[in-house]
Amino acid sequence: MYKLRRAVLALTLATLCAPLGVPSWVQAAEVDAPDHSLDNPKPLPDDVVLPLPCDGEMVFRYVYVLAQGTLDDREVSLGYPFAEGEPGYKQSFISGYRRDFINGQFTVGDLPGAWRKTISPLLPKTDAGTPLKPMMYFIGKYEVTARQYAAVMAQALASGEPAPVCDVPQGMAGRLPKVKLSRYEAERFSAVYSAWLMKYHRELLPISGRGKTEDDGGVGFVRLPTEVEWEYAARGGQAVSRQELEGRLFPRHVEGSEEDGPLSDWAVFNQVAGGTGQAARLMPIGTKLPNPIGLFDVLGNAAEMVQESFQLVHAGRLQGAYGGFVAKGGNYLEGEGTLFTGMRREYPLFAADGTEQSNETTGFRVAVGALSAPRSRYKELFEQWQKEGRLASLTDAIDDTQDPTKRLDTIISSSTDPKLQAELGLVNEELKRNVSLIAQQREEAAGNLIQSSALVAETVNNYNIRLTNLRKSRQQALDAKDEASAKLFAMAIENGTSALDGAVAIYIDNLATGTRYTDAVIQAQFQRVKEELNRKPVVGKSLVARATVFVRHVGSYRQQKRADPPAILKELLAPTTGP
Repeated sequence: MYKLRRAVLALTLATLCAPLGVPSWVQAAEVDAPDHSLDNPKPLPDDVVLPLPCDGEMVFRYVYVLAQGTLDDREVSLGYPFAEGEPGYKQSFISGYRRDFINGQFTVGDLPGAWRKTISPLLPKTDAGTPLKPMMYFIGKYEVTARQYAAVMAQALASGEPAPVCDVPQGMAGRLPKVKLSRYEAERFSAVYSAWLMKYHRELLPISGRGKTEDDGGVGFVRLPTEVEWEYAARGGQAVSRQELEGRLFPRHVEGSEEDGPLSDWAVFNQVAGGTGQAARLMPIGTKLPNPIGLFDVLGNAAEMVQESFQLVHAGRLQGAYGGFVAKGGNYLEGEGTLFTGMRREYPLFAADGTEQSNETTGFRVAVGALSAPRSRYKELFEQWQKEGRLASLTDAIDDTQDPTKRLDTIISSSTDPKLQAELGLVNEELKRNVSLIAQQREEAAGNLIQSSALVAETVNNYNIRLTNLRKSRQQALDAKDEASAKLFAMAIENGTSALDGAVAIYIDNLATGTRYTDAVIQAQFQRVKEELNRKPVVGKSLVARATVFVRHVGSYRQQKRADPPAILKELLAPTTGP
């Protein structure tokens, strides 16, 4: 029966994707779901699915981060930088701006076959010479519904074989997010569902560090998403630019318009002034549009619990004390002005009467997790750890074999004084930590250098176009014996030539700066820059081509220690053909 439903879904997707000129995920989002599709009312072509008891489905969306591996990560901004006088400023200690880090646990090779076939064509292309690879995690496309919750929790009452009775809510009632449950009940759902999947559908689960045997890697399991996983995905993850990722709300693009569409097209919330709750109610999943990576109802409708306990915001980071549980995204009783992707609330784990805390506005969505350090990844993790904090990673001027941090390791290991060993060990760890911080800053600077140099190259080309037009205009003035105009054009040509030469000089200075970073850093940041620029539909392709030329020029400058300005200019003015 499960296979039959998947066949029906595939046929539905083929129908949805047939019209031309409109993105497939928009088409899918705008078409009403068939009556039987209670678990996936708005199918998208790149959905990945795990089965549920009672012939149900749990649908997930993939999120990825470009990283060197499991131990690598990406720094991201969470919360919101409230300005003084802005609504929410006095509660900045709850949802204020802070930094965190994100990475995924799964590579393409870790995925089950069906997921790999769906997702692989959509990921950035990597090869043996590519330093970064997509590290993925998976998060629920929708909030867990009353139907899904009942189907799973029925298994907790059954012993041995699956529960024989599937008495679950149907119709629109079955599509309502499951609310009025405690944090412990949400975690219990995840545990029961994981156990059921491992018992009956283990082959459909991803495996972190998939090896020769199942025990080599960490078999995937269902859990609540972490707060950084939830918020990075809610903001748009890999589908949006860095600037958009740090916005108050995720992008809400409307075809044919440069303005974002109204939030009411994406979120269920109270549209009555003052947030009184009038005319506001919980709605079935999938009644609105999805965010940029295909998640529904991340703002409004039911608020959503996450994995960690609540911590206050302190000096741009989370503060050290833990409180109640965290609910993200706001709920259907909130007014529009209080909804933003960094929104969070704290609730107690227990009510005043000692019962587990629950309310009518809070539900949850799930994620797929796994072991971060399965046995099959020990070697990879150790090699990455060994490279962390090494001075040789900062510059080609330091040979790896002569790295001072490695020499310090040797001195510590050869010392016979335990006290000296301990003191030197602390010094070494602090040195490595500071080198790692410097390396992060240099990596970001290298990425900015590549992107700004691509813009300089584009500027050089624009200057040349203007000079060509000025020369034509001057010649026309000379032909018309208009000496005054010809003189003005000559002055403009002189100024334009000076500006062009200055831009080329800046470009060559950037080449010299580029050689101060290792080739590995340049190549890794080039990969990240390409991904960022490819999100810009108007100028992205041209800037990627410019960035490609710049990275090639850096490599030549690294070898030759010089640049030939006329040759550089000639290459910059050549037609761009893409990377």
